[in-house]
Amino acid sequence: MKEVELVSPALPLTQVSTLAAQDGRPVHRLLAEEIEDLDKRRFVMRKLDAIEDIIQTSDDLKQERIQLWADRLERHPRTITRWLEKAQQDGLAAIAREVRSDAGQLKGNKRWKHSLQYWTEFILNTYNDGVKAKLGMTRNLTFNQVKAHAELELGLKEGEYPCHVFVYAVLDPIIEAKNRKVRNPGQGPGIIIKVINDEGEEEDIVVERSNQVWQIDHTRLDNLLADEEGGLTGSVWITAVIDTWSSCVMGYYLSFDSAGSHEVALALRHAILPKQYGPEYQLQKEWEAGGLPEYIVTDRAKEFKSAHLKHVASALGIKLRRRLYKEQGGVVERLFLALKTEFAALTPGFKGGSLQERPDQPEKYACVVFEDYDRKLVRHLVDHHNQHLYPRVANQTLSMRWQAGLPGLKPRMPESERSLDICLMKSTKRKVQERGCVEFRKLICTASLSRDEEGNWQYDKTANFLKVYEGREVMLLYNPTNIVYILVYSLEENGQPAEYLGTIRARDWLGERLSFREWEAMKKKIRDEGNAIDQSSILAEQRDSYNDSIKQVKTMRQRRRSESRRLTKASPHSDKVVELHPPQAASANSTKSKRSKSKKVESEVESAAPEPLESVQEQVEVSVNPALYVVSDWNEFVEDSW
Repeated sequence: MKEVELVSPALPLTQVSTLAAQDGRPVHRLLAEEIEDLDKRRFVMRKLDAIEDIIQTSDDLKQERIQLWADRLERHPRTITRWLEKAQQDGLAAIAREVRSDAGQLKGNKRWKHSLQYWTEFILNTYNDGVKAKLGMTRNLTFNQVKAHAELELGLKEGEYPCHVFVYAVLDPIIEAKNRKVRNPGQGPGIIIKVINDEGEEEDIVVERSNQVWQIDHTRLDNLLADEEGGLTGSVWITAVIDTWSSCVMGYYLSFDSAGSHEVALALRHAILPKQYGPEYQLQKEWEAGGLPEYIVTDRAKEFKSAHLKHVASALGIKLRRRLYKEQGGVVERLFLALKTEFAALTPGFKGGSLQERPDQPEKYACVVFEDYDRKLVRHLVDHHNQHLYPRVANQTLSMRWQAGLPGLKPRMPESERSLDICLMKSTKRKVQERGCVEFRKLICTASLSRDEEGNWQYDKTANFLKVYEGREVMLLYNPTNIVYILVYSLEENGQPAEYLGTIRARDWLGERLSFREWEAMKKKIRDEGNAIDQSSILAEQRDSYNDSIKQVKTMRQRRRSESRRLTKASPHSDKVVELHPPQAASANSTKSKRSKSKKVESEVESAAPEPLESVQEQVEVSVNPALYVVSDWNEFVEDSW
């Protein structure tokens, strides 16, 4: 066991001796009392008691006394013996003042095959490389790497390399420093947010008023919800919008799916518009927060970098910025912590934020439906959170500070609610078909519908506002939660902004609501049901038709070749064919005849009168007649040879 390292007294030994002489107590007792740490002081006092008792014991009983004190102090008898030898050599004062010269240093083992520095560097490099690679490095995983390196790569045995205790001792200071949390006291009276603009440049925003900087983020709430039939539906995500100047909640949006750019746009729309709630919400205060912000500051998540959100911000004249430091998003994180501790914890179905906080079987207590949960959340935000006192101003609530910080005490509002349709919808382009119809995800929407006196939809040719746009592209804005009705805008041309044309409706859907997810599920169900039907006959027919056609073509070619051979044999020119390459048996005779003919020609040329060179060449060429090659079927020859 490792010995406890003692801290030497602050007083020098001469001064302690003087005090001991005046007090009448032994020096080693005074030295022990000077130790500030209470546990260490008690251990030293018991250590001195043990040594004094053993010294006073006779030699016959000394070993029994050493064993007795070893059991009391939970030390090995050899350790007690070393204490006794040191006290007899240097005095009891040395025991009270004992501080190892190598205290606090890492110590190796003589059996190790490599140096202490080698193993220390290997342990640190292994751990740091794993952390840089975003691996879940722990002390035990690092020791496994040390053991594998020693036994598999170096061929060492146990005891010839560091044990897990040494690895833990090397890594403990690093892990402790990494896990040490230091609270940020804040920026003081001013609020400055360091952000990154669209060009990637750093920028400082000095927050001086309300609706200047809004921050948006989302998290999963810690409650399990139920449906109308009592079934479990899971927990919801909240996308919250916070005013940085006042910490007031401006708006939010709840969804079962993980938040994306569409949910961010819907939360932004809710934050901008005035909010009116009925008596079923039981609100005691009004939710007056709203208006258009100058900046929206977010983290670097992909949904905040999407083209959709950039398009929304550009259309509303809002500047998008990303936080440079995550600590500057504390205004949103404080809201999420408050929702967990002050709202979710008091709502049935609380599941906690971690396994340590999770109660037993929270699914049994999930009884709140989505609509009731939304009403509870609205009341908590309006009557509870926004009514907290602002930390830096004692006489103002968050809502009051937001109202007081507005320029002119009035928020900047959009021209109309129609200008926020871009937040409500996702956009896509489609080409207008005949009779004002537009195909959207296999759903035919038309502008040629109007209600009759009984309220039923019927075809109306005069209601077609897309007549002049037939064959041209238009912009569609749709709400994924209801694609029965779709807004139609003209495209931007020649610098002119898009113009709202009207609303089209799903032609073949009689209901008033149909979500994008439901429609995709319906189409998938139809496809799956169609795939379940046995349609192997279609494939068999197609395969047989292909094979028959190939076979017929090959048969036709064979018949044509056979007919060509028959006609060639019946032709009167067939017996006059001279082979281009004669058989091997006649090759020797033909060679001799050619040699004799060539000698005969040469003798005739020598005996004849001299003639021009051209005539001699003509005579030689005429005397050696080339072999003729007659093709019986030219089409077959070209097909086979070329």
